[in-house]
Amino acid sequence: MEKNFDLSEILPNIEKVGEEYDSSDLMLENKVDGDLKDFLKALDEEQIDVIASVYYDDEDSFFKKSLNSKIEYLEKNIIESYKEIIRNASYKQYVILDKLSNNEDVTNMSELFLYSGFCYSYYDKTEVKYLLPTDLKKIYLKEVDSTIKGNSLKGEILTRIMALFFSNGLVPTDLVYNHYEDDFYGYFTKDELLEEIDTAVSIKKINNKEYFWLTDTPYKNLYEESIDDRVYIRRDLDDIVTYMMSILMLIEEVSKIIKKPYKETLSLIISKVLLKERSLDDILDDFVSEVGLSKKDSSRLDDILIDYYDDLRYWENGGNTQDEILALNLVLKEKPNNSSIKSCLKQLTDNAKEEFKDTYNIGDVSSLDEIIVDDFCNEGYLTIDNDDDMIELLALDGKEYNGNATVTSFIINGYAYLYKDKDNFKVIIPDEIKDVINNFDLSDDYGFNGLNDREIINLYMLYNGIIEKKILQRLLQENHDLEYTIDELDTVIKTLDMYCIDNYYCVLEETDEVIDKFLLPSKKNFKKYKKVDFDSYYELDSLNTLESELRSYINKLCKNEDNAREIGMYLITLINMNCYVPDILIPIFEDYKIKASNTDYKNINNIINKSKNDIPIWAFNGYTKKEVNSMPKEKKVGRNDPCPCGSGKKYKKCCGKNA
Repeated sequence: MEKNFDLSEILPNIEKVGEEYDSSDLMLENKVDGDLKDFLKALDEEQIDVIASVYYDDEDSFFKKSLNSKIEYLEKNIIESYKEIIRNASYKQYVILDKLSNNEDVTNMSELFLYSGFCYSYYDKTEVKYLLPTDLKKIYLKEVDSTIKGNSLKGEILTRIMALFFSNGLVPTDLVYNHYEDDFYGYFTKDELLEEIDTAVSIKKINNKEYFWLTDTPYKNLYEESIDDRVYIRRDLDDIVTYMMSILMLIEEVSKIIKKPYKETLSLIISKVLLKERSLDDILDDFVSEVGLSKKDSSRLDDILIDYYDDLRYWENGGNTQDEILALNLVLKEKPNNSSIKSCLKQLTDNAKEEFKDTYNIGDVSSLDEIIVDDFCNEGYLTIDNDDDMIELLALDGKEYNGNATVTSFIINGYAYLYKDKDNFKVIIPDEIKDVINNFDLSDDYGFNGLNDREIINLYMLYNGIIEKKILQRLLQENHDLEYTIDELDTVIKTLDMYCIDNYYCVLEETDEVIDKFLLPSKKNFKKYKKVDFDSYYELDSLNTLESELRSYINKLCKNEDNAREIGMYLITLINMNCYVPDILIPIFEDYKIKASNTDYKNINNIINKSKNDIPIWAFNGYTKKEVNSMPKEKKVGRNDPCPCGSGKKYKKCCGKNA
């Protein structure tokens, strides 16, 4: 059972465990004092197995051992891995270990430490506290000295400079130095740092300011143009490293197409893609003219550039994307008196007013505050995908703007604002927008069946297609104990990008003759409504699979992804409405000028026939055809039988009068 582990084995396993379990699953019931073995004994067997899955494969005999044996073997493996990792940790991780070694509180914890069993958490009243076992604390203090931590910090700084280079080109030294206090926390001086990294980074002096530049990258004076006018955003290290990795991938992909080595491709990417904001057509034309691409390679390059284009940070604009440039052009004249939308709008510049007029297609901004709130309730709220997004967004209120994509989108649409505070840009999220956000539950503390309110409502809509407002209100109350007013439901339906039409909620924008004359009467006649739960997501997999297969097959016929998607979704809607007939394919394909053989029509119908009995039918209130066919037949009530309503009368004298 004794086994040696290296980081190349452990790190991928940590990522896998992190996807399957939340770090809170490893929390101790109470605070523990002592060595690693004492902490392991305080965990239950399921928690032990979670940590062990970092070190052992699922099929390993370890998991068949007794709990005491598991603890004994796991203790040895954790200590062995801990010694290796702490010698190669990031500076941020050393800061955490320093604090824990001095019995100080830390506000966050490296998931690597938690899932690997190095550190542990517990609840102290309402706060999460973190602990480092005594024996691991001693190992850290013995093994890691200031030289190791200083080298780690130098590595982090060099990584920051390299990552900023891909975002900014010439990197103002202040953009780096301002992240580190007290002469790099006393580990080294600026001169010592520069001496250490001078083989990778050089200093350029431009207009009495210093900038970093990657030494092995060809340098041109044109990179200096308009440098004094550039506006820089102070970004998080994770953000700029992630962007650097994406640009490195871009360079690699382009290099394969143009068949040039890395350095030459890097130079081309800088001059043609990153330096100035330009259209995709201009970028592509430059590549074609310079490296002589074939039509096929030109098309491949076009597809690659499209994937990256919206996220590009242009050096000429301070390393900002097109959206960030627009957001920075909407900066308020000064900080408003309060955080209401009206107060923010009073501080708009003339240019900003014109931008919002164009955004909302209005003639003046007098009622812009009402328009913005209404638009946020209908559209803007959809940009917040989950609880983490919401927490991250609200945490940026009043803080420095860091290029967060959601905040950037909010600023462009008037849901949030920027004002200048000395050399920094601060974020304002207006009170009205925060009120809307806080009135919706996006938390992971799911209610019935592992679903939150919005997911439950969304599923009822997908299963029913169209449903009376009062019936949905009743189903939520009866099946899920959710109390919603119709006004509240109206708002939720809009945030789900669905529609309120008369007394109905509908996934389609308009009702038509088929819905009015066929679908609605069928639904009312069927009467039963399916209750949704967490398993409902899996039932919808059949629909998603069918849509994907249809789109793929039709795309082969028409060579047009958009048309294939439109036709596929239309066919799915017909199946949902129980209106699909094989002959419908012919006029649809004729409308789209798609040539198809009888074999093609037969193949498409075969694809549909495989799944159509497993797809929710709106006319059957979300039940599939398979479920409807397996339902017990209702016994017919005779005219002289007792009425099933329980009145005591004969059926013909009671409910059967109008039957």
